[in-house]
Amino acid sequence: MPKKTPEYLMYFLEDCLQGNTDFSIRSMFWGYGVYKNGKIFAIYGFEDIYMKVGENNIRDYKKYDSKIFGYEKKWKTATISYYTLPEEIMEDREELDVWIEKSLEVQTTTKVKKKKTKESLTLDKKILEALLEIPDGKVTTYQVLADTFWVHSRRIASVMKYNNFPEKYPCYKVISHSRKVWWYSALDGVDTKISMLKNDGIKIINGKIEKEFIYTYWN
Repeated sequence: MPKKTPEYLMYFLEDCLQGNTDFSIRSMFWGYGVYKNGKIFAIYGFEDIYMKVGENNIRDYKKYDSKIFGYEKKWKTATISYYTLPEEIMEDREELDVWIEKSLEVQTTTKVKKKKTKESLTLDKKILEALLEIPDGKVTTYQVLADTFWVHSRRIASVMKYNNFPEKYPCYKVISHSRKVWWYSALDGVDTKISMLKNDGIKIINGKIEKEFIYTYWN
């Protein structure tokens, strides 16, 4: 008889991931593996969600004092590179997408990346160049850019992450749809992003930017 799916895991699948059929679970001896299109990115165990972590995203989890997954093995505690998913991220659907993609990248870092097509590279450049249109004292969101270029917000997040010229293309001006200031890949992460935004005259109250500072390209 199959075991009953824990209520908290069902909440993660149905509410946080909105029942998206790209996601699935598989039973493991101490819990469940959580997959996207057949690739594992998280595990459920001990009544919590743990995300796959590597060099590309470990700092994100340490910012939140996330705990590593550990279990008893032959009278000692063994650990694997999965860390608790912060509640703030779990409740932010757009930011959760970004964290999931980063966890999926952990298990594929040893694989050869597919070379981008000329059309894909051209679109990436157009997205970056759109950052130059953001007026002084304004920011935009991943979702606004996604709607502007008819792509998923994860594509925007990926372009921002691999922006090799942040001094030219101000990716720090792109924030979550919730208007919260989350992760940033520069030194000191989100603290650096907040500092740069404040230098631009952006008001941040309780980690959130006021609507008046959001720029949309169809204004």
